[in-house]
Amino acid sequence: MNNSKFLVGPAPHRTSSFTSNSLMYVMLVALFPTAVSGVIHFGMKALFIMLISIGSSYIFEILFKLANRDKINWFDFSSMVSGFITALILPVSVPYYVPVIASFISIVVFKLFFGGLGKNFINPAAGARVVLTFMFSGLVLSWFTGGKMDANALSPLSYYMQGDYASITLRSLFFGSAPGAIGTASIFCIAIAGILLMIFKVTDYVMPVSALISFIATVWIGKGSVAIVPYLFTGSFLFVAMFMLVDPVTSPRNIYAKCIYALLFGLFAGLFRIYFVLGESSVFLALVLVNLLTPVLDMIFVPRPLGVRRYE
Repeated sequence: MNNSKFLVGPAPHRTSSFTSNSLMYVMLVALFPTAVSGVIHFGMKALFIMLISIGSSYIFEILFKLANRDKINWFDFSSMVSGFITALILPVSVPYYVPVIASFISIVVFKLFFGGLGKNFINPAAGARVVLTFMFSGLVLSWFTGGKMDANALSPLSYYMQGDYASITLRSLFFGSAPGAIGTASIFCIAIAGILLMIFKVTDYVMPVSALISFIATVWIGKGSVAIVPYLFTGSFLFVAMFMLVDPVTSPRNIYAKCIYALLFGLFAGLFRIYFVLGESSVFLALVLVNLLTPVLDMIFVPRPLGVRRYE
């Protein structure tokens, strides 16, 4: 056997045909339908918020690398994906300076301060959204109104918490005309894009499916079967499960660790939603919490080296 064909090196190792840049490009394309739906239902301001967030994220990364004299990859799409997701989980009613602040928190604080791409310990967009919730607590209720809706409208989850399942129809949640964040209101677009990503093996199906099972079980036990569909289609749960939970940087490596990781996310998201912890932002808090557990799960479920017997 010619051993020269075997190379030994430190992580990260390439395990698929996707490079970092190609993966980011695919994610940008997958997020596009939800963005279009947001612009259709919430108006041109939604588009401006997305452009500001994407542009700010890219500029902040370039400036940070210039300040540190790091090598700049002008075609690195990772910052644009983070900026895109950050914009999509913001309500359209926020002032234009909010996506700039969110992009700074996401890219500089939760990504670049910890070493950049592949080294962040929590999902940057989720971390930014949680921080914004505490920074602008007085604006939380107004964030859930779109440009075509009453400024005093409550979030769908608020209606459901009051036992009102009639004011917000499932049709409006499914096609994105209900109050919500820019890219998380249309369950149809989220589901189609997420399923296609799993079919083409861009993302892992284990974590979204495990999260759905855990979330449904938690809501069923806590609120009864009548609340499952409204709670599942409300807010950003499906968006996070399809696009953010599966982030390869902040999720575990082992298949068993992935299952536990996703089950815990569904449990936390369900409990927070039942008890209305942070309202619509609860799902992002749940994601941050399980992100923090990833190193522990990776240590517990350490992959067995190839060729080594279990009891040796």
